Amino acid sequence: MAGKIVFESAPVALTIRSRPRPAANLRRPPPLPVIVGCPRSGTSLLAVMLDSHPELAVPPETSFVAHLPGLAGDAEDLRREFFDTVTADRLAVSNWSDFGLDKEAFRRRIDAIEPFTVTAALRAFYAMYAQSEGKPRCGEKTPGYVFQMPEIAALLPEAHFIHVIRDPGDTALSWRKTWFAPSQDLRVLGQEWRRAVEAGRRGSKRVRGYLEVRFEELILRPEQTLRGVCEVLSLAFDACMLDYGARGAARIARLQGREQTAGPPIDRELRTRIHGHLTRPPDATRLGVWRGEMSADERRALEEAAGPLVRELGYAA
Repeated sequence: MAGKIVFESAPVALTIRSRPRPAANLRRPPPLPVIVGCPRSGTSLLAVMLDSHPELAVPPETSFVAHLPGLAGDAEDLRREFFDTVTADRLAVSNWSDFGLDKEAFRRRIDAIEPFTVTAALRAFYAMYAQSEGKPRCGEKTPGYVFQMPEIAALLPEAHFIHVIRDPGDTALSWRKTWFAPSQDLRVLGQEWRRAVEAGRRGSKRVRGYLEVRFEELILRPEQTLRGVCEVLSLAFDACMLDYGARGAARIARLQGREQTAGPPIDRELRTRIHGHLTRPPDATRLGVWRGEMSADERRALEEAAGPLVRELGYAA
């Protein structure tokens, strides 16, 4: 029977939705958090907070998982295609150079998997990253995976999706300042916000573990919110998650410039500039920024594009 737990502090809430779990299996991997959401919704902040836990390592965005369900062929073809995809090291295929892993050591791990499956190889990647950080468990944070939750869950049954949702106005204003914004038009950004939120909620009905976290709650009540996240992940809460500045700085430092499959390279400065908040404590001044930077007409246009979700989620002006 599905259940729901809500920590209320209107207009924001943390919602947990899960399906009944099968009988315990000692060999079942522990829950693997997969942080998703519309870009600029606070996924990086939550990732750094979880990465600060002494038992959990969350790598920079991987991107490559999106390409894995499409791999085909016999075991050796899959092995080769998996390795080539994960280590491609170009936008928007993979971010291999951000992980700090040895490519040949990874190849040896992949070669040792018998019988080879994409699931086993993907678990080997996460295990290798966690070990490189001296931690027993790993997580994942790539916002765009919000559109592929059921496919990822098919590869990793242990995946627990954490969907971060933020006010569409603040999301759009932050997104417009990035090199990867799909448009400067607030109506387009409102439509993309709606598309991502709807995808996450639709996908939640087809996965075993799903949790919604409001960005506003993460900022205003970080400990309460993180305790709820840890409960879903079968992870003991640790106050280290509230002191994430050092992990945030380390995360920024390891980001590299990127080649693209199409278009000019993205230099390192562009990638690091947008993550300065990861070194600072939760800042309530990041909430409701749209009130001082949008006209009434702009907000109205944004809300029309974002649709009924704005009111449903308590974000209507």
